[in-house]
Amino acid sequence: MKIFGISSFDISSNKRFEQKQYVSALNKSFIQPPVSGQLLAMPVADTFTKTSPEISFGANLINSQSQFKRLVRKRTMHCIYCHKVLVDEEQLNRLEKSGVFSGPVKDFVAQTKQFYKSMHKAHRTVFRMVSDYAVKSPQTTLEQVMQSIYPKALRHLRKSQNPLFTQLKNCARNLPPEYREKFAAFMRIQECKLKDKPFVNKFSAKEFNYQLQNMCKTVSNDRLGSLMLQKASLLTHPSFKDAQAEVPENIIYKIFNINVKNNNNLKKIKKELPQSKEAIMLQAIYAIRLAGQKLSRNDIIEHCDRAINELSGIPVKVPFSNKAFRYDLIEALDGLPDEKLKRKMLNITRDLPTSMENPYSFITKHATASSDKIGHNLLFPSIVTIEHMKTKYDHGKNVIGNYALCCAFDNNFVRSNRNMRVVLRHYNPENPQKYFNEIFEVVKDGKLALEDALEQVRTFQSQSGIKIDTSALDGFNPKQQHIKGKHL
Repeated sequence: MKIFGISSFDISSNKRFEQKQYVSALNKSFIQPPVSGQLLAMPVADTFTKTSPEISFGANLINSQSQFKRLVRKRTMHCIYCHKVLVDEEQLNRLEKSGVFSGPVKDFVAQTKQFYKSMHKAHRTVFRMVSDYAVKSPQTTLEQVMQSIYPKALRHLRKSQNPLFTQLKNCARNLPPEYREKFAAFMRIQECKLKDKPFVNKFSAKEFNYQLQNMCKTVSNDRLGSLMLQKASLLTHPSFKDAQAEVPENIIYKIFNINVKNNNNLKKIKKELPQSKEAIMLQAIYAIRLAGQKLSRNDIIEHCDRAINELSGIPVKVPFSNKAFRYDLIEALDGLPDEKLKRKMLNITRDLPTSMENPYSFITKHATASSDKIGHNLLFPSIVTIEHMKTKYDHGKNVIGNYALCCAFDNNFVRSNRNMRVVLRHYNPENPQKYFNEIFEVVKDGKLALEDALEQVRTFQSQSGIKIDTSALDGFNPKQQHIKGKHL
């Protein structure tokens, strides 16, 4: 008996190959026609011959990033680094869009407790605090919970930060006189941030844009979200920082929503437009604020109000930020001859508690955030992402053999270090083997080509220096699957 079709492993080949007695999991996509209501058993001597280009038996094999990520929807998959259970981002998006994040905290806890084991340590602690609050005040929102527990969290956070600030001040005693003055001015501003005191702060379009981008990640209205980001990006044009440069007309027209095509009144309109850069920037910020009002996003409104005051020279309260602290310190130490001292001071800042590692840092960071953003940021670090084991920076390719599944937190960790070995050192050395054992199960279930899985192993070993045991795949016949050689 002959069954006609295309091999899922070599569509272009005209050769016939003999079907073995056992059926590889990767060949489960071969379909036979039913006879008398039953499926035919697959005989040993069956021969498959390519006759029609319209049929492909490899349709079920993973061949893209999106398909690889979707593995988490039907099976439990763990991060290759931390071995946390990975979460499907689409599932979280559905919860967010259905109002679970912005609704009563009791509903948020009920709907998201299934992800508790996937959360990183600090986020688990925050989730437990939120769960306790849900018992006492079930109708409270996440936003109200953060505001309520903020004062206590801030005290705990400052207690963990203070020793590091003391180390910095001790190091600063060794700075040259002019740099000691710069450092003192820098710390005066930081003290205001730490003690929640208002001060005159210079507006930074880059920082404003960066923070707004993070806020817009949880904006469900695509039109308003795009409008806000477009207006904010215009503020980063170099002409706004250069006192001698004029703001280009096309930038002004975009900020004021002026259509220049077939506009007979353009000259008149141009004369009536404000000339000062502050007024032009304020126009863009007012437009963003209006969009924030339409979305009922208090965090965006407050963000814009602070920017308006900064441009107007009015003292503002600016939350302390690890990233801003480090950036400002780099500026204060710019040109310091003693590179060793500079490096020592900057290394101290790396130990400042972050919102991913410290629950009190997470709470203080989200004290004025919307419920949607709080819920999103609490769960987002655990979503599944594609890790390019050989990074794009090192010319790694977008191919299945270079992909691994990992959580968003560790993916970002790798990007920051450009080296997966740095991240692996933070976790149990057995985690990669456990991860690949799951990948091997995917191969056995006929979802991933054996050659792709083995290429993933080879790529991981070359990038990490860690040996992976592939004996779980010894039951497969490499010749049948057109793979040269045996397992690694």
